[in-house]
Amino acid sequence: FETAGGTLLNYDRLIGGTRLQAAVHLYLEPYVPPENTFPDSPCMLLSDPIVTVGSEARKFLGVDQSASEEDLIYYSEVFRALVLGCQGALKRGPLGSYAMSNVRCHIENVDAEGGLAALNALPGALRAAAAHAVTDTLQTNKNSCTLLEPTMTLEVTLPSDGVGTVVSDLTGRRGTVGDVIIGDDGDFAATGHSKALLHGEVPLVEILGYANSLRSITGGEGAFSAEYKGHSPCDT
Repeated sequence: FETAGGTLLNYDRLIGGTRLQAAVHLYLEPYVPPENTFPDSPCMLLSDPIVTVGSEARKFLGVDQSASEEDLIYYSEVFRALVLGCQGALKRGPLGSYAMSNVRCHIENVDAEGGLAALNALPGALRAAAAHAVTDTLQTNKNSCTLLEPTMTLEVTLPSDGVGTVVSDLTGRRGTVGDVIIGDDGDFAATGHSKALLHGEVPLVEILGYANSLRSITGGEGAFSAEYKGHSPCDT
């Protein structure tokens, strides 16, 4: 996503008798570190948004071209205002005001009518302009954003004759079932049942209170354990 018109987006407001004016050109793109993904699964681990600043913006702000953003926010007040403006806006995404994650915000360029001197005198103007640019870009492209929800890996032990019922129940909870292992077990031998072990994934919200439901549909013989895997696109 890029700021409207693919160029500088102007911000000009009069607040409390003080004029805040600056312009920012930026783009937003998905950013998921490879180590945060899982093969053959839409699930991913969350990472905080990162903000990078390009050479044109650095030149206007008069900061070192080779220094990292982490260093520059301590050495330049106006640079810090720029980054904090973006970070603040990314904490209020376009979908239900949920914070953004797994995204990179790259600032191509900045400008102000009064030049760098005006921004040094009033860094808040650049911070407000940066926040406005992020918010406007997200709102314009909100239909391309995806809400993520926590996903759990699930392991269920149950009598083998209840596998079909449990699988159907998990499917109704938007879960996916992977391996189903069926075998004899001494604990079940006395009842004439073999034991089944089922692996799957399911959204966290769908297994709140699941223990009672599982006992109900397995005659009190089912048990499960769950562990956080990551976040997946929410399909509801």
